[in-house]
Amino acid sequence: MRLLIDTNVVLDVLLKRVPFYETGASVLKLSSRGDVQEFVSASAITDIYYIAYRSLRDKNAVRTLLGQLLQVISVAAVSENEISCALELGWNDFEDPRLPTMRSTEK
Repeated sequence: MRLLIDTNVVLDVLLKRVPFYETGASVLKLSSRGDVQEFVSASAITDIYYIAYRSLRDKNAVRTLLGQLLQVISVAAVSENEISCALELGWNDFEDPRLPTMRSTEK
């Protein structure tokens, strides 16, 4: 099974945000199962860095957290063609059609 993890779930875990930390950690732990691959979007990495830095104010700590994250989650890439396909689907929320068009970058 392949799961695209929402940016806020990742932030809940990395920043230990209550009351969502435990549930988010349970979701991220699914990646330890052999039948589950977890991904975040490439743009989420930038968002996660920015929001985590704003909270922690420590670039080294944020880099360490992102390094740990990338040990358990892969990054799903998206190309110009996939963005164009998502735009043609005409959904109300642009993120929704973009998600199924993303490719994963395998570790």
